[in-house]
Amino acid sequence: MKKVVLSVVAALAVAGISAPAIAADAAVKAPKAPPPPPYMLDIAVGGIVQSNYLFRGISQSNKGPSGGAYFEPDLTTPFGVFYVGIAGLSIDWPSGAGYGFTAPAAEIDLYGGWRHSWGPFSVDLGIVDYYYPSESWNGFTNDSDFYEIYGKVGWDFGHGLSVGGNVFWTPDLLNYSETFRSLGIINSPSATYASVTPKWVLPWTWGDLGAYVSGEYGHWWIESTGFVAAGLHDPSYNYWNAGLAFTYKQLTLDLRYHGNDLGETGCGDFLVTGVPNQSNSWCDDTFVVSLKFDTSVPVGHK
Repeated sequence: MKKVVLSVVAALAVAGISAPAIAADAAVKAPKAPPPPPYMLDIAVGGIVQSNYLFRGISQSNKGPSGGAYFEPDLTTPFGVFYVGIAGLSIDWPSGAGYGFTAPAAEIDLYGGWRHSWGPFSVDLGIVDYYYPSESWNGFTNDSDFYEIYGKVGWDFGHGLSVGGNVFWTPDLLNYSETFRSLGIINSPSATYASVTPKWVLPWTWGDLGAYVSGEYGHWWIESTGFVAAGLHDPSYNYWNAGLAFTYKQLTLDLRYHGNDLGETGCGDFLVTGVPNQSNSWCDDTFVVSLKFDTSVPVGHK
């Protein structure tokens, strides 16, 4: 769901060579490099094609391929980086007879926030709105749009090893309050997702070709009152992924395995069916291949 962005950190070292202590041979100091401008505007753009679009372990593309792209202007200041962005992904929800989902044309993510780093420590605070245009469900229009407030922290241990922590919170998952409350079926479930994300950039490179291994382990707490009211069970569950990625300039080829512990009953409850054997395949553990492109274009500075 949420779009994936490649981070690159570069370090520049300047070495000096001492000269003999002879006045005629005294080295002339090079002028200092000008400090970076306090304000810089960049635009990051990228795209992705993947064999299956998973959002926290649940297929959003009917277990088939999906494509997407994003556009993200960001302003670097002495107080951190302020950014906004828009991302789009092709989806295919389970909207047939017996399911409780609609068939939107796409997933559009509108997001914005602030990020900053202090040495090895980094923080990222923001909000993302998930917009699903042209929804319909068995002939009826619907509105599943919802938003999440998020906070992310990271620590770089050096030698390519880093770890991150993430928390996402929404007061009304998939806007169920509007969808079902008028029918007296379901209340609005709030939901909190938290995860840890270790990553190790491998020290072996071949020209511009590099690689890293990374993973994620998280838990999604979904308020049970919203689903129990419909006769379903609490669908809170654990989710994880692990994979190997190869990088070449702006390209990343990612090979990743995803899993969760929803099981047949939990998957049926999440998809608002209550029929375990009908919907389990949407939540199956699965292997996903994706190819991503990410780049950044400087616009100007002040």
